[in-house]
Amino acid sequence: MQGSMYTIELLTHQGWSRAEAHEQRELAEMQAMLKSQADGQTYRVTSPELSTLCVFTQQGARCWELDQPSVA
Repeated sequence: MQGSMYTIELLTHQGWSRAEAHEQRELAEMQAMLKSQADGQTYRVTSPELSTLCVFTQQGARCWELDQPSVA
């Protein structure tokens, strides 16, 4: 199901561009890291519900847990 995929995006001059998607977080993060190391570009991985964001550069990676709006 496409809604449960971790999305890898490439940072371009026009903004973020979808590169690929994976069902497993670890696989998506590994692919983004390898792509960044290979081509020197910046990639990010977002979780299906947009609660996690990881950015990958040649200098390393940084991940954040994003706040979700509370439901009353």
